[in-house]
Amino acid sequence: DKSFLEREIELISRLDPDHADNNAEYSDLQNQEIVVSELWSIWYGEKGTLNEQRLRGIEETLGDPSKWEDAEQQYMELINENCKSDGESKPNLSLWVEPANRLATLLYLMGRLKESKTWCEAILEAKPWHIGALSGIVMVCVQLKDEESAKKYVQMGLPNLSAEMRNARKAWVERNVEIATEQLLQLQSSNAIYEKISKAFSTEVVSIDDNTDSSWQ
Repeated sequence: DKSFLEREIELISRLDPDHADNNAEYSDLQNQEIVVSELWSIWYGEKGTLNEQRLRGIEETLGDPSKWEDAEQQYMELINENCKSDGESKPNLSLWVEPANRLATLLYLMGRLKESKTWCEAILEAKPWHIGALSGIVMVCVQLKDEESAKKYVQMGLPNLSAEMRNARKAWVERNVEIATEQLLQLQSSNAIYEKISKAFSTEVVSIDDNTDSSWQ
């Protein structure tokens, strides 16, 4: 959704501790906590209240390992319902990333590390700024004893707020704002094409109706 992605871009920008929209009376850490909390709200809620309730309801069952298999199935249902277009077999996680992120977490808990990593990689392909998946995939790689991948994803992660990492953090923000903005432009272009086709189709239907013999009841 265009409005959610626009808001994400605003929030990613504010992960720069010097951003003008951050509260000057708060510490860098307090401002980060506010921004991250808003990002999580977007990721959970971008497919509406009912879907968010379903997602959070599944999460509430994860304290009981006997319910993990059912939870996995429910996560897949949410992904298939919300992240696939007609005729597509591969989910488009940019449509709603959080069920996949929750599934990756569950698979990690179940010890299915390679599957968890695959989902994390798909999430980061859709949203490379997803700080939850960035953190999660490092944990997965450590458990897999994949040091090379662990280092790779640590380097992709959001740099901390220390003075030494400030420039690296600004570069992270700039890079991910650029990626998200490109996604927004692609979405706007796709929407414009869809609206043009829909308008042309509607005009054609009206033309056909105007020239149709109405005697066929």
